Amino acid sequence: MNINIWLTHNEVDCFSFSEGNKLSLQNKIKDATITVSHSQAEFTENLSKTDIAIVWKYKQEWLSLAPNLKWIITPAAGKDYFEVIPPENIALDYCSYHGELMAETAVGMMLAECRGISYCARTTTEWPRRELNKTMKPFRNSHLVIIGFGNIGTWIARYAKPFGVKITGVKQTLIKKPDFFDNDDCITTIENLDNILPTADHLVLIAPATKKTDNIINAERIKLLKSTSSIYNLGRGNSIDEEALFVALKNNQISSAYLDVFKKEPLPRSSPLRTLPNFYLMPHASAISPNYLELFINEFTERYYQKYD
Repeated sequence: MNINIWLTHNEVDCFSFSEGNKLSLQNKIKDATITVSHSQAEFTENLSKTDIAIVWKYKQEWLSLAPNLKWIITPAAGKDYFEVIPPENIALDYCSYHGELMAETAVGMMLAECRGISYCARTTTEWPRRELNKTMKPFRNSHLVIIGFGNIGTWIARYAKPFGVKITGVKQTLIKKPDFFDNDDCITTIENLDNILPTADHLVLIAPATKKTDNIINAERIKLLKSTSSIYNLGRGNSIDEEALFVALKNNQISSAYLDVFKKEPLPRSSPLRTLPNFYLMPHASAISPNYLELFINEFTERYYQKYD
């Protein structure tokens, strides 16, 4: 089996496939021929003998260059990542290992918000004890609402649960509650969202980018939240009306917002969100970790043997 890998990134080291990654994959799939391409030209040149392509992007016109291609897979999680439409004989796959990394980021954001860490990191006040007196609160016994309760949403709930929070997972369709849920935790559908928002302390969005999720959190729904509530988006930037969010944050209608994704990335320097003291930005980085591609290799290897063993 010929595996052609082109995973490079000019900003994030752990998104680039290293020689160490190649050795790790070769040790797990000893009978495969693994080629690591370092450029688009190198990758497309190798497509003539490629059975499996592991890439960040794939163009429709490249399909004609790969007569033996059976499988295109990306380490990315979002189903909106590829624009290619392959024929029926070529599988197109995404990955699901990001949950444990993104869950740490989400819980870290919530703890930083509750325990005043975010405020202290940003304030210029010399000794902000009086200010923290007005903002610090417990994470325990708070209500965490997760919109997009799929694999990553479940990981966030799993990591948050030991802190003693109440969890509501919101999905398009009902599913069975995870085993780690308590009696007070529940899964509900998006039709019930407006009834849930007034009780949410932490609203986490991890929804995919679809027409149904466009501005799912708009001005009307932000108004349903408590003034002490916080919003966190680690899914896709289409989910939040950024203009409405700016107004709410500026007027202290909600406590804060922690966004890792935006409608336009990078978030423009001119964005009014950047002027607010209760807005916290991450640059689409919630899954960055030195073991990012090792987690991918583990998932890919398991899927490989399911397909070809």
